[in-house]
Amino acid sequence: MNIAFSSYRMMNRITSIIAPSWTAKKALLKFLTPRRSPMKPWEIQAEGKGTRFNLTDNVSAIRWLPEDKNIKPTKKVLLVHGWESRATHMYGFVPQLLQQGFEVIALDMPAHGCSSGSMTDAYEFSQTVLLAEKLLGSFEAIIGHSMGAGAANFAIAKGLASEKLVLISGPSSIENVLKRFARYLGLNTNAVNFFITHCGNFIGQKTENLDLKTLKIRPEIPTLFIHDRMDFEVPISESERMLGVFTNAELFVTEGLGHRKILKSELVLNKISSFMLGDNLPASLSIE
Repeated sequence: MNIAFSSYRMMNRITSIIAPSWTAKKALLKFLTPRRSPMKPWEIQAEGKGTRFNLTDNVSAIRWLPEDKNIKPTKKVLLVHGWESRATHMYGFVPQLLQQGFEVIALDMPAHGCSSGSMTDAYEFSQTVLLAEKLLGSFEAIIGHSMGAGAANFAIAKGLASEKLVLISGPSSIENVLKRFARYLGLNTNAVNFFITHCGNFIGQKTENLDLKTLKIRPEIPTLFIHDRMDFEVPISESERMLGVFTNAELFVTEGLGHRKILKSELVLNKISSFMLGDNLPASLSIE
């Protein structure tokens, strides 16, 4: 933790005591404004292999199709990235999915990647997933990472017709996400409570209602949870908490990949490939 951020947290601790609501609003603005980073060379190559299109005036997406023109995909897979990420970060899954004959579509969520906007939230993520289904038709599967995994799950609870889910390093509760972030910024308990309330007011939803364990979902949908034991951004307890909600789910646990390297792990890619081919198991635990 650098000196500047340590000083920022210390200031938040002080202002949390003096003006907890103001401190919470300031922190929420930071939380809802994702940072954008330059594309890396491998992402530019991945972008070039697909076709960029506008889902709406505000939401950009990429479509990848099999290089073999004789392969005519009949099913689609939707990739949903996480917070402060973008569509190209999900490219690791694309080659194997194309080999299996899928059309692959990845979204740049609002205020991310090539999509417009400067602020967004988890609820808008889920609404964007639902919009993709409305405009593009149903998907064989949704593969989501981090906030994208949570968004896919929320969308299922709101009627998304996907036949399979792959949820990687995802949260089960928006309140849990908010609490972790607020405490990371140094807010005290009183300010954390204001932070959660202000967030609910901003998105127009009570955050306690955005808990995947209590929402009415489709428990029978084949679901593959993937999480690393050393994930310090979204702890594995979030996936473990969700596992029992589904009746046809598996938790695949990795070791030492953290929150982001998990997207490029060969074992993870192969596990997803097997899952997509229909090699589904009842609720169980696997370790990489």
